[in-house]
Amino acid sequence: MIKEEKKEFAGKNALITGGARNIGFAIAKELALRGASVALADIGHDLPTIPYPLSTRQSLEKAAEDLSSLGTRALGFVCDVRDETQVMATIHRVVDQWGSIDILVNNAGVISLYPIAELSQEAWDVVVDVCLKGTYLCSKYVLPHMIQRQYGKIINIASMAGLRGLGLSTHYCAAKHGVVGFTKALAMEVASHNIHVNAVCPGTVESLSLEGIASQTGLEGDPYRHFSQGHLFQDRRITPEDIARAVRWLASEESRCVTGTVLSIDAGWSARG
Repeated sequence: MIKEEKKEFAGKNALITGGARNIGFAIAKELALRGASVALADIGHDLPTIPYPLSTRQSLEKAAEDLSSLGTRALGFVCDVRDETQVMATIHRVVDQWGSIDILVNNAGVISLYPIAELSQEAWDVVVDVCLKGTYLCSKYVLPHMIQRQYGKIINIASMAGLRGLGLSTHYCAAKHGVVGFTKALAMEVASHNIHVNAVCPGTVESLSLEGIASQTGLEGDPYRHFSQGHLFQDRRITPEDIARAVRWLASEESRCVTGTVLSIDAGWSARG
């Protein structure tokens, strides 16, 4: 059960996209442990050109059940964030049941690796639409509810690929650079409504996707070690929980003067310029 002194998000309702596993689930758990009611949205099926399995309906249901066992309210919704109708319906259902969405975490994202000459329009669209269009759609339809209440926290999960170029990742870098720009522009637009908009840029994080993208390009050995070569701390791995703690701070009142900010959780990668 949740200890009373940790309930800093008591009475707050959060929606986390891509919430069934990995970073999304870690964020949901971090907020739930501190009293938030948490709604998870996830796609529930695989996508073409993405070289690793995505969440299933069953994994989404289990994630919601695991959060409920912590003593908080939790819901799970199958939602493709690329689809405006599904996004609208999901947000409506959350607001209809709980009355508000106080915290939105735009975490849904996918990655694939292709040289530009082999990058199909379909592969481009899948990554850009999930990472960038999904962030736009979810923000667009949550914001009227936040504006009505004159309160909100939006945290967008970008990437180090939103701050620098990475090989074989033109589509992913374009999408994540877009998320960073979107974050800064939206923060300026909604600040007068007491709504904070920030982004988190993870470095290489332990995840199920690493094996998939490594196999796509024929990499051998430990994929985390390969993709984290820019990290200054080579003796520690960034975990989903590291990202979740950063999101928790940005969602809290401790960050009341922080908006339009990009927070890098990258083991020093960005220090290299």
